[in-house]
Amino acid sequence: MASHSLYRLVRLAQGLLPPLIAGVVVLFELALLPYRQVDGLLWLRLGFYGLVGPLVTYAVLEWIAQEVLEKARAEKALEEANRRLLAAGRVFREALESENLEEAVHRIAQALRETLGYPVALETEGVHAGEACEGVRVELPGLRGYLEACSPEPERVFLEVLAHEVAGALQSVVARSRDLLTLFEVDQALKAEANLDRLLEGLVERIRAWAEAEGAGVLLLDEEGFLVPRVVRGLPLPPHPFLPEGAWRGALEGPVFAAEGTLALPLKARETVGVLVLRGKNLSRRIPFLSFLASQVALAVRNAQAYLRAEELAINEERTRIAREIHDGIAQSLAFMALKLDLAERLLAKDQEAALRALAEVKETLRGQIREVRRSIFALRPIDLERYGFLESVRRYAQAFAEQAGFRVQLSLPEGVGLSQASELVLFRVLQEALTNAAKHARPSRVEVVLEPLGERGARLRVRDNGRGFQNPEAQGLGGFGLTQMRERVEARGGRFWVRSEPGKGTEVVAEVPY
Repeated sequence: MASHSLYRLVRLAQGLLPPLIAGVVVLFELALLPYRQVDGLLWLRLGFYGLVGPLVTYAVLEWIAQEVLEKARAEKALEEANRRLLAAGRVFREALESENLEEAVHRIAQALRETLGYPVALETEGVHAGEACEGVRVELPGLRGYLEACSPEPERVFLEVLAHEVAGALQSVVARSRDLLTLFEVDQALKAEANLDRLLEGLVERIRAWAEAEGAGVLLLDEEGFLVPRVVRGLPLPPHPFLPEGAWRGALEGPVFAAEGTLALPLKARETVGVLVLRGKNLSRRIPFLSFLASQVALAVRNAQAYLRAEELAINEERTRIAREIHDGIAQSLAFMALKLDLAERLLAKDQEAALRALAEVKETLRGQIREVRRSIFALRPIDLERYGFLESVRRYAQAFAEQAGFRVQLSLPEGVGLSQASELVLFRVLQEALTNAAKHARPSRVEVVLEPLGERGARLRVRDNGRGFQNPEAQGLGGFGLTQMRERVEARGGRFWVRSEPGKGTEVVAEVPY
Protein backbone atom coordinates (compact mmCIF):
# COMPACT_ATOMS: atom_id res chain seq x y z
CA MET A 1 0.00 0.00 0.00
CA ALA A 2 2.83 2.44 0.89
CA SER A 3 4.70 1.55 -2.34
CA HIS A 4 1.62 2.24 -4.39
CA SER A 5 1.12 5.66 -2.69
CA LEU A 6 4.76 6.63 -3.29
CA TYR A 7 4.51 5.62 -6.93
CA ARG A 8 1.44 7.83 -7.40
CA LEU A 9 3.22 10.81 -5.81
CA VAL A 10 6.28 10.39 -8.04
CA ARG A 11 4.07 10.19 -11.13
CA LEU A 12 2.26 13.32 -9.97
CA ALA A 13 5.58 15.13 -9.60
CA GLN A 14 6.58 13.99 -13.09
CA GLY A 15 3.42 15.51 -14.51
CA LEU A 16 3.43 18.81 -12.57
CA LEU A 17 7.08 19.82 -12.21
CA PRO A 18 8.04 20.27 -15.90
CA PRO A 19 5.14 22.63 -16.77
CA LEU A 20 5.56 24.37 -13.43
CA ILE A 21 9.26 25.00 -14.09
CA ALA A 22 8.49 26.12 -17.67
CA GLY A 23 5.84 28.53 -16.35
CA VAL A 24 8.28 30.00 -13.84
CA VAL A 25 10.89 30.52 -16.59
CA VAL A 26 8.39 32.20 -18.90
CA LEU A 27 7.16 34.50 -16.13
CA PHE A 28 10.74 35.34 -15.22
CA GLU A 29 11.63 36.18 -18.82
CA LEU A 30 8.50 38.27 -19.25
CA ALA A 31 9.36 40.16 -16.07
CA LEU A 32 12.81 40.98 -17.52
CA LEU A 33 11.56 42.41 -20.83
CA PRO A 34 11.39 46.03 -19.60
CA TYR A 35 15.04 45.73 -18.40
CA ARG A 36 16.70 44.40 -21.53
CA GLN A 37 19.12 47.37 -21.68
CA VAL A 38 20.14 47.13 -18.04
CA ASP A 39 23.73 46.11 -17.37
CA GLY A 40 24.19 42.88 -15.43
CA LEU A 41 21.01 41.29 -16.76
CA LEU A 42 23.02 38.32 -17.97
CA TRP A 43 24.39 37.67 -14.52
CA LEU A 44 20.90 37.90 -13.11
CA ARG A 45 19.66 35.28 -15.55
CA LEU A 46 22.61 32.99 -14.79
CA GLY A 47 22.07 33.33 -11.06
CA PHE A 48 18.36 32.61 -11.33
CA TYR A 49 18.69 29.56 -13.56
CA GLY A 50 21.65 28.29 -11.57
CA LEU A 51 19.67 28.35 -8.32
CA VAL A 52 16.20 27.28 -9.46
CA GLY A 53 17.31 23.93 -10.93
CA PRO A 54 19.27 22.69 -7.91
CA LEU A 55 16.69 23.98 -5.45
CA VAL A 56 13.86 22.23 -7.24
CA THR A 57 15.91 19.04 -7.54
CA TYR A 58 16.85 19.18 -3.84
CA ALA A 59 13.23 19.73 -2.80
CA VAL A 60 12.00 16.86 -4.94
CA LEU A 61 14.70 14.47 -3.72
CA GLU A 62 14.09 15.46 -0.08
CA TRP A 63 10.42 14.85 -0.50
CA ILE A 64 11.04 11.43 -2.06
CA ALA A 65 13.54 10.58 0.71
CA GLN A 66 10.98 11.42 3.40
CA GLU A 67 8.40 9.24 1.69
CA VAL A 68 10.85 6.34 1.44
CA LEU A 69 11.76 6.75 5.11
CA GLU A 70 8.09 6.68 6.12
CA LYS A 71 7.60 3.60 4.01
CA ALA A 72 10.55 1.86 5.72
CA ARG A 73 9.21 2.79 9.14
CA ALA A 74 5.75 1.48 8.24
CA GLU A 75 7.20 -1.77 6.90
CA LYS A 76 9.32 -2.19 10.03
CA ALA A 77 6.31 -1.53 12.27
CA LEU A 78 4.26 -4.01 10.22
CA GLU A 79 7.02 -6.61 10.43
CA GLU A 80 7.24 -6.12 14.20
CA ALA A 81 3.45 -6.44 14.54
CA ASN A 82 3.48 -9.61 12.43
CA ARG A 83 6.30 -11.00 14.53
CA ARG A 84 4.38 -10.29 17.72
CA LEU A 85 1.22 -11.87 16.31
CA LEU A 86 3.27 -14.88 15.25
CA ALA A 87 4.74 -15.11 18.74
CA ALA A 88 1.27 -15.10 20.32
CA GLY A 89 0.09 -17.75 17.86
CA ARG A 90 3.12 -19.94 18.57
CA VAL A 91 2.41 -19.66 22.30
CA PHE A 92 -1.03 -21.25 21.97
CA ARG A 93 0.09 -23.81 19.39
CA GLU A 94 2.95 -25.01 21.57
CA ALA A 95 0.60 -25.16 24.58
CA LEU A 96 -1.92 -27.27 22.67
CA GLU A 97 0.78 -29.71 21.55
CA SER A 98 2.30 -30.10 25.03
CA GLU A 99 1.37 -33.02 27.27
CA ASN A 100 2.15 -31.33 30.58
CA LEU A 101 3.10 -28.00 32.16
CA GLU A 102 6.85 -28.62 32.16
CA GLU A 103 6.90 -29.42 28.46
CA ALA A 104 4.66 -26.41 27.71
CA VAL A 105 6.98 -23.99 29.57
CA HIS A 106 10.07 -25.19 27.68
CA ARG A 107 8.35 -25.22 24.29
CA ILE A 108 6.84 -21.74 24.75
CA ALA A 109 10.17 -20.25 25.85
CA GLN A 110 11.91 -21.79 22.82
CA ALA A 111 9.16 -20.60 20.48
CA LEU A 112 9.33 -17.02 21.81
CA ARG A 113 13.11 -16.93 21.43
CA GLU A 114 12.88 -18.13 17.81
CA THR A 115 10.02 -15.77 16.93
CA LEU A 116 11.10 -12.59 18.71
CA GLY A 117 14.78 -12.94 17.92
CA TYR A 118 16.10 -12.49 21.46
CA PRO A 119 16.31 -14.77 24.54
CA VAL A 120 13.25 -15.10 26.76
CA ALA A 121 13.11 -16.56 30.27
CA LEU A 122 9.90 -18.15 31.56
CA GLU A 123 9.17 -19.58 35.00
CA THR A 124 5.98 -20.84 36.68
CA GLU A 125 5.04 -23.44 39.28
CA GLY A 126 8.72 -24.25 39.88
CA VAL A 127 9.44 -24.93 36.20
CA HIS A 128 12.09 -22.68 34.59
CA ALA A 129 13.04 -22.41 30.92
CA GLY A 130 15.19 -19.97 28.93
CA GLU A 131 18.33 -18.00 29.67
CA ALA A 132 18.76 -15.95 32.82
CA CYS A 133 19.41 -12.29 32.14
CA GLU A 134 18.90 -8.79 33.49
CA GLY A 135 16.01 -7.83 31.25
CA VAL A 136 12.50 -6.50 31.71
CA ARG A 137 10.43 -8.87 33.87
CA VAL A 138 6.62 -8.99 34.03
CA GLU A 139 4.43 -11.22 36.18
CA LEU A 140 2.19 -13.91 34.68
CA PRO A 141 -1.43 -13.03 35.59
CA GLY A 142 -3.18 -15.78 37.54
CA LEU A 143 0.00 -17.87 37.91
CA ARG A 144 2.97 -17.85 40.19
CA GLY A 145 5.69 -16.96 37.70
CA TYR A 146 7.15 -14.39 35.37
CA LEU A 147 8.16 -13.65 31.78
CA GLU A 148 11.52 -11.95 31.24
CA ALA A 149 12.74 -10.45 27.95
CA CYS A 150 16.51 -10.39 27.44
CA SER A 151 16.45 -7.60 24.83
CA PRO A 152 18.38 -4.28 24.79
CA GLU A 153 15.19 -2.28 24.22
CA PRO A 154 12.18 -4.39 25.24
CA GLU A 155 8.73 -2.84 25.29
CA ARG A 156 7.02 -3.34 28.64
CA VAL A 157 3.54 -2.79 27.18
CA PHE A 158 4.08 -5.54 24.62
CA LEU A 159 5.59 -7.85 27.24
CA GLU A 160 2.58 -7.35 29.50
CA VAL A 161 0.24 -8.25 26.65
CA LEU A 162 2.42 -11.25 25.81
CA ALA A 163 2.45 -12.29 29.48
CA HIS A 164 -1.37 -12.42 29.42
CA GLU A 165 -1.25 -14.66 26.34
CA VAL A 166 1.36 -16.95 27.91
CA ALA A 167 -0.57 -17.14 31.19
CA GLY A 168 -3.78 -18.04 29.36
CA ALA A 169 -2.03 -20.77 27.39
CA LEU A 170 -0.36 -22.24 30.48
CA GLN A 171 -3.63 -22.13 32.42
CA SER A 172 -5.27 -24.14 29.65
CA VAL A 173 -2.46 -26.71 29.97
CA VAL A 174 -2.96 -26.85 33.75
CA ALA A 175 -6.73 -27.25 33.32
CA ARG A 176 -6.23 -30.00 30.74
CA SER A 177 -3.77 -31.76 33.04
CA ARG A 178 -6.27 -31.53 35.91
CA ASP A 179 -8.96 -33.04 33.68
CA LEU A 180 -6.70 -35.89 32.62
CA LEU A 181 -5.55 -36.46 36.19
CA THR A 182 -9.17 -36.57 37.36
CA LEU A 183 -10.02 -39.09 34.64
CA PHE A 184 -7.00 -41.19 35.62
CA GLU A 185 -7.95 -41.09 39.29
CA VAL A 186 -11.55 -42.02 38.47
CA ASP A 187 -10.33 -44.88 36.29
CA GLN A 188 -7.97 -46.09 39.02
CA ALA A 189 -10.79 -45.88 41.58
CA LEU A 190 -13.03 -47.99 39.34
CA LYS A 191 -10.32 -50.65 39.11
CA ALA A 192 -9.17 -50.58 42.71
CA GLU A 193 -12.42 -50.74 44.68
CA ALA A 194 -15.18 -53.35 44.58
CA ASN A 195 -17.15 -52.08 47.60
CA LEU A 196 -19.85 -49.74 46.25
CA ASP A 197 -19.96 -47.34 49.24
CA ARG A 198 -16.19 -46.89 49.39
CA LEU A 199 -16.08 -46.58 45.62
CA LEU A 200 -18.69 -43.82 45.60
CA GLU A 201 -16.99 -41.99 48.46
CA GLY A 202 -13.73 -41.90 46.53
CA LEU A 203 -15.38 -40.82 43.27
CA VAL A 204 -17.45 -38.09 44.93
CA GLU A 205 -14.39 -36.63 46.64
CA ARG A 206 -12.36 -36.62 43.41
CA ILE A 207 -15.16 -34.98 41.41
CA ARG A 208 -15.80 -32.41 44.16
CA ALA A 209 -12.10 -31.49 44.24
CA TRP A 210 -11.93 -31.14 40.44
CA ALA A 211 -15.07 -28.95 40.27
CA GLU A 212 -13.93 -26.94 43.32
CA ALA A 213 -17.45 -27.50 44.70
CA GLU A 214 -18.55 -26.87 48.27
CA GLY A 215 -20.43 -30.15 48.42
CA ALA A 216 -21.18 -33.24 46.34
CA GLY A 217 -23.19 -36.40 46.58
CA VAL A 218 -24.61 -39.44 44.79
CA LEU A 219 -28.29 -40.40 45.00
CA LEU A 220 -29.34 -43.80 43.63
CA LEU A 221 -32.75 -44.90 42.41
CA ASP A 222 -34.45 -47.70 44.34
CA GLU A 223 -36.94 -50.19 42.93
CA GLU A 224 -39.86 -47.82 43.57
CA GLY A 225 -38.27 -44.87 41.76
CA PHE A 226 -37.21 -42.92 44.88
CA LEU A 227 -33.87 -41.13 45.08
CA VAL A 228 -31.91 -42.59 47.98
CA PRO A 229 -28.94 -40.51 49.31
CA ARG A 230 -25.99 -42.92 49.20
CA VAL A 231 -22.98 -40.64 49.66
CA VAL A 232 -23.52 -36.97 50.61
CA ARG A 233 -20.81 -34.44 51.52
CA GLY A 234 -21.66 -30.82 52.35
CA LEU A 235 -25.13 -30.79 50.77
CA PRO A 236 -28.40 -29.78 52.46
CA LEU A 237 -30.27 -32.89 51.26
CA PRO A 238 -32.94 -34.81 53.16
CA PRO A 239 -31.54 -38.02 54.68
CA HIS A 240 -34.59 -40.03 53.59
CA PRO A 241 -35.59 -41.21 50.08
CA PHE A 242 -37.65 -38.77 48.03
CA LEU A 243 -39.29 -38.65 44.62
CA PRO A 244 -37.57 -36.69 41.81
CA GLU A 245 -40.32 -34.07 41.72
CA GLY A 246 -40.50 -30.30 42.00
CA ALA A 247 -37.06 -28.76 41.60
CA TRP A 248 -35.65 -32.24 40.95
CA ARG A 249 -37.95 -32.91 38.01
CA GLY A 250 -35.94 -33.62 34.91
CA ALA A 251 -32.76 -34.48 36.84
CA LEU A 252 -33.02 -38.07 35.60
CA GLU A 253 -33.02 -36.91 31.98
CA GLY A 254 -30.47 -34.09 31.84
CA PRO A 255 -28.55 -31.53 33.91
CA VAL A 256 -30.79 -29.22 35.98
CA PHE A 257 -30.22 -26.74 38.77
CA ALA A 258 -32.33 -28.11 41.64
CA ALA A 259 -31.54 -24.99 43.68
CA GLU A 260 -29.35 -21.92 43.39
CA GLY A 261 -25.81 -23.17 42.89
CA THR A 262 -26.89 -26.84 43.16
CA LEU A 263 -26.44 -28.83 39.94
CA ALA A 264 -27.98 -32.29 39.45
CA LEU A 265 -26.75 -34.54 36.63
CA PRO A 266 -28.22 -37.94 35.69
CA LEU A 267 -26.15 -41.07 36.17
CA LYS A 268 -26.80 -42.81 32.86
CA ALA A 269 -25.33 -46.08 31.63
CA ARG A 270 -27.90 -47.36 29.12
CA GLU A 271 -30.46 -46.53 31.76
CA THR A 272 -30.53 -43.99 34.58
CA VAL A 273 -29.38 -45.36 37.94
CA GLY A 274 -29.33 -42.14 39.98
CA VAL A 275 -28.18 -38.53 40.20
CA LEU A 276 -24.84 -36.79 40.80
CA VAL A 277 -25.29 -33.56 42.78
CA LEU A 278 -22.76 -30.72 43.20
CA ARG A 279 -23.02 -27.37 44.93
CA GLY A 280 -20.68 -24.52 44.07
CA LYS A 281 -19.85 -21.63 41.78
CA ASN A 282 -19.30 -21.58 38.03
CA LEU A 283 -20.68 -25.10 37.59
CA SER A 284 -22.56 -24.28 34.39
CA ARG A 285 -19.38 -23.96 32.31
CA ARG A 286 -18.18 -27.34 33.60
CA ILE A 287 -21.34 -29.28 32.72
CA PRO A 288 -19.88 -31.12 29.66
CA PHE A 289 -17.00 -32.66 31.58
CA LEU A 290 -19.16 -33.25 34.67
CA SER A 291 -21.66 -35.11 32.48
CA PHE A 292 -18.85 -37.36 31.30
CA LEU A 293 -17.73 -37.99 34.88
CA ALA A 294 -21.35 -38.75 35.80
CA SER A 295 -21.45 -41.41 33.08
CA GLN A 296 -18.30 -42.96 34.58
CA VAL A 297 -19.93 -43.00 38.02
CA ALA A 298 -23.05 -44.61 36.51
CA LEU A 299 -20.90 -47.28 34.89
CA ALA A 300 -19.19 -47.93 38.23
CA VAL A 301 -22.57 -48.25 39.99
CA ARG A 302 -23.87 -50.70 37.38
CA ASN A 303 -20.67 -52.77 37.53
CA ALA A 304 -20.77 -52.86 41.33
CA GLN A 305 -24.43 -53.85 41.34
CA ALA A 306 -23.77 -56.54 38.75
CA TYR A 307 -20.82 -57.77 40.81
CA LEU A 308 -23.00 -57.96 43.92
CA ARG A 309 -25.62 -59.93 41.99
CA ALA A 310 -22.89 -62.23 40.69
CA GLU A 311 -21.60 -62.70 44.23
CA GLU A 312 -25.09 -63.54 45.47
CA LEU A 313 -25.49 -66.02 42.62
CA ALA A 314 -22.09 -67.51 43.40
CA ILE A 315 -23.04 -67.83 47.08
CA ASN A 316 -26.28 -69.61 46.15
CA GLU A 317 -24.38 -71.91 43.79
CA GLU A 318 -21.84 -72.59 46.52
CA ARG A 319 -24.59 -73.44 48.97
CA THR A 320 -26.16 -75.77 46.40
CA ARG A 321 -22.83 -77.45 45.80
CA ILE A 322 -22.19 -77.88 49.53
CA ALA A 323 -25.67 -79.32 50.00
CA ARG A 324 -25.08 -81.75 47.12
CA GLU A 325 -21.69 -82.76 48.50
CA ILE A 326 -23.18 -83.32 51.96
CA HIS A 327 -25.93 -85.39 50.43
CA ASP A 328 -23.66 -87.37 48.11
CA GLY A 329 -20.69 -87.63 50.43
CA ILE A 330 -21.18 -87.17 54.15
CA ALA A 331 -24.81 -88.32 54.25
CA GLN A 332 -24.06 -91.51 52.31
CA SER A 333 -20.98 -92.14 54.42
CA LEU A 334 -23.01 -91.72 57.60
CA ALA A 335 -25.63 -94.12 56.23
CA PHE A 336 -22.88 -96.58 55.34
CA MET A 337 -21.39 -96.30 58.83
CA ALA A 338 -24.82 -96.79 60.40
CA LEU A 339 -25.31 -100.02 58.40
CA LYS A 340 -21.83 -101.21 59.36
CA LEU A 341 -22.49 -100.50 63.02
CA ASP A 342 -25.77 -102.45 62.84
CA LEU A 343 -23.89 -105.32 61.19
CA ALA A 344 -21.16 -105.20 63.82
CA GLU A 345 -23.78 -105.23 66.57
CA ARG A 346 -25.38 -108.38 65.11
CA LEU A 347 -22.04 -110.10 64.54
CA LEU A 348 -20.59 -109.19 67.91
CA ALA A 349 -21.94 -112.33 69.62
CA LYS A 350 -21.50 -114.68 66.63
CA ASP A 351 -18.34 -113.57 64.80
CA GLN A 352 -16.16 -111.12 66.65
CA GLU A 353 -13.54 -110.96 63.87
CA ALA A 354 -16.15 -109.90 61.29
CA ALA A 355 -17.55 -107.40 63.78
CA LEU A 356 -14.09 -105.92 64.34
CA ARG A 357 -13.51 -105.64 60.57
CA ALA A 358 -16.81 -103.78 60.23
CA LEU A 359 -15.84 -101.45 63.06
CA ALA A 360 -12.44 -100.85 61.41
CA GLU A 361 -14.20 -99.88 58.17
CA VAL A 362 -16.43 -97.51 60.15
CA LYS A 363 -13.39 -95.93 61.81
CA GLU A 364 -11.56 -95.48 58.50
CA THR A 365 -14.63 -93.99 56.84
CA LEU A 366 -15.16 -91.69 59.80
CA ARG A 367 -11.55 -90.45 59.71
CA GLY A 368 -11.85 -89.76 55.98
CA GLN A 369 -15.07 -87.81 56.46
CA ILE A 370 -13.54 -85.81 59.32
CA ARG A 371 -10.67 -84.84 57.01
CA GLU A 372 -13.16 -83.93 54.29
CA VAL A 373 -15.24 -81.81 56.67
CA ARG A 374 -12.13 -80.00 57.89
CA ARG A 375 -11.06 -79.26 54.31
CA SER A 376 -14.50 -77.97 53.47
CA ILE A 377 -14.62 -75.78 56.59
CA PHE A 378 -11.14 -74.42 55.84
CA ALA A 379 -12.08 -73.70 52.22
CA LEU A 380 -15.17 -71.80 53.36
CA ARG A 381 -13.32 -69.79 55.99
CA PRO A 382 -13.10 -66.14 54.91
CA ILE A 383 -9.68 -64.63 54.33
CA ASP A 384 -9.09 -60.97 55.13
CA LEU A 385 -7.45 -59.80 51.89
CA GLU A 386 -7.45 -56.18 53.04
CA ARG A 387 -5.62 -57.04 56.24
CA TYR A 388 -2.83 -59.19 54.81
CA GLY A 389 -2.77 -58.04 51.20
CA PHE A 390 -3.30 -60.24 48.17
CA LEU A 391 0.13 -61.89 47.89
CA GLU A 392 0.46 -62.60 51.61
CA SER A 393 -3.09 -64.01 51.69
CA VAL A 394 -2.23 -66.34 48.79
CA ARG A 395 0.88 -67.50 50.62
CA ARG A 396 -0.90 -68.05 53.95
CA TYR A 397 -3.88 -69.82 52.41
CA ALA A 398 -1.87 -72.15 50.15
CA GLN A 399 0.48 -73.21 52.94
CA ALA A 400 -2.31 -73.71 55.48
CA PHE A 401 -4.48 -75.65 53.01
CA ALA A 402 -1.55 -77.90 52.09
CA GLU A 403 -1.07 -78.77 55.76
CA GLN A 404 -4.77 -79.61 56.08
CA ALA A 405 -4.84 -81.66 52.86
CA GLY A 406 -1.55 -83.48 53.41
CA PHE A 407 0.48 -82.44 50.36
CA ARG A 408 3.46 -80.17 49.74
CA VAL A 409 2.96 -76.80 48.08
CA GLN A 410 5.56 -74.90 46.04
CA LEU A 411 4.92 -71.16 45.75
CA SER A 412 6.30 -68.81 43.11
CA LEU A 413 5.01 -65.28 43.79
CA PRO A 414 6.24 -61.91 42.46
CA GLU A 415 7.00 -58.88 44.59
CA GLY A 416 3.83 -57.19 43.31
CA VAL A 417 1.14 -57.48 40.66
CA GLY A 418 -0.84 -54.23 40.99
CA LEU A 419 -4.27 -55.79 40.38
CA SER A 420 -7.58 -54.21 41.30
CA GLN A 421 -9.41 -55.66 44.30
CA ALA A 422 -12.02 -57.24 42.04
CA SER A 423 -9.35 -59.07 39.99
CA GLU A 424 -7.50 -60.09 43.16
CA LEU A 425 -10.69 -61.60 44.57
CA VAL A 426 -11.35 -63.55 41.36
CA LEU A 427 -7.83 -65.06 41.34
CA PHE A 428 -8.09 -65.88 45.03
CA ARG A 429 -11.40 -67.74 44.50
CA VAL A 430 -9.81 -69.65 41.61
CA LEU A 431 -6.92 -70.62 43.91
CA GLN A 432 -9.35 -71.84 46.57
CA GLU A 433 -11.39 -73.92 44.13
CA ALA A 434 -8.32 -75.34 42.38
CA LEU A 435 -6.71 -76.46 45.67
CA THR A 436 -10.01 -77.93 46.88
CA ASN A 437 -10.41 -79.91 43.65
CA ALA A 438 -6.83 -81.14 43.88
CA ALA A 439 -7.34 -82.37 47.46
CA LYS A 440 -10.69 -84.04 46.73
CA HIS A 441 -10.11 -85.59 43.32
CA ALA A 442 -6.43 -85.62 42.34
CA ARG A 443 -4.87 -86.84 45.62
CA PRO A 444 -1.46 -85.25 44.77
CA SER A 445 1.75 -85.27 46.76
CA ARG A 446 2.82 -81.87 45.44
CA VAL A 447 1.02 -78.77 44.14
CA GLU A 448 2.74 -75.83 42.43
CA VAL A 449 1.20 -72.34 42.65
CA VAL A 450 2.65 -69.74 40.26
CA LEU A 451 1.51 -66.12 40.03
CA GLU A 452 3.10 -63.94 37.34
CA PRO A 453 2.39 -60.37 36.17
CA LEU A 454 1.68 -59.90 32.46
CA GLY A 455 2.50 -56.22 32.12
CA GLU A 456 -0.44 -54.26 30.77
CA ARG A 457 -2.46 -57.46 30.26
CA GLY A 458 -2.88 -58.13 34.00
CA ALA A 459 -1.71 -61.30 35.78
CA ARG A 460 -1.78 -65.08 35.38
CA LEU A 461 -2.34 -67.74 38.08
CA ARG A 462 -1.25 -71.36 37.54
CA VAL A 463 -2.15 -74.19 39.92
CA ARG A 464 -0.45 -77.44 38.85
CA ASP A 465 -0.59 -80.79 40.72
CA ASN A 466 1.05 -84.19 40.18
CA GLY A 467 -2.13 -86.10 40.95
CA ARG A 468 -4.21 -88.62 39.03
CA GLY A 469 -5.47 -86.27 36.32
CA PHE A 470 -8.43 -87.03 34.08
CA GLN A 471 -9.31 -87.31 30.41
CA ASN A 472 -10.67 -84.39 28.35
CA PRO A 473 -11.12 -81.77 31.11
CA GLU A 474 -13.20 -79.51 28.85
CA ALA A 475 -15.97 -82.10 28.52
CA GLN A 476 -16.07 -84.21 31.66
CA GLY A 477 -17.78 -83.15 34.85
CA LEU A 478 -16.98 -79.44 34.71
CA GLY A 479 -19.81 -78.60 37.07
CA GLY A 480 -18.86 -81.36 39.51
CA PHE A 481 -15.26 -80.20 39.65
CA GLY A 482 -16.25 -76.54 40.08
CA LEU A 483 -14.48 -75.55 36.86
CA THR A 484 -17.58 -73.93 35.39
CA GLN A 485 -17.84 -71.56 38.33
CA MET A 486 -14.16 -70.65 38.03
CA ARG A 487 -14.48 -70.03 34.29
CA GLU A 488 -17.53 -67.78 34.74
CA ARG A 489 -15.79 -65.74 37.45
CA VAL A 490 -12.71 -65.16 35.28
CA GLU A 491 -14.58 -64.40 32.06
CA ALA A 492 -16.88 -62.00 33.92
CA ARG A 493 -13.75 -59.92 34.61
CA GLY A 494 -12.77 -60.05 30.93
CA GLY A 495 -10.09 -62.70 31.49
CA ARG A 496 -9.26 -66.18 30.17
CA PHE A 497 -9.50 -69.59 31.84
CA TRP A 498 -8.42 -73.05 30.76
CA VAL A 499 -7.55 -76.49 32.20
CA ARG A 500 -4.96 -79.03 31.06
CA SER A 501 -5.05 -82.61 32.37
CA GLU A 502 -4.14 -86.15 31.36
CA PRO A 503 -4.64 -89.38 33.29
CA GLY A 504 -1.59 -90.04 35.41
CA LYS A 505 0.05 -86.69 34.54
CA GLY A 506 -1.73 -84.32 36.88
CA THR A 507 -3.87 -81.25 36.26
CA GLU A 508 -3.05 -77.61 35.55
CA VAL A 509 -5.58 -74.79 36.13
CA VAL A 510 -4.71 -71.44 34.50
CA ALA A 511 -6.53 -68.13 34.95
CA GLU A 512 -5.62 -64.75 33.42
CA VAL A 513 -7.35 -61.54 34.54
CA PRO A 514 -6.84 -57.89 33.54
CA TYR A 515 -5.96 -55.14 35.99
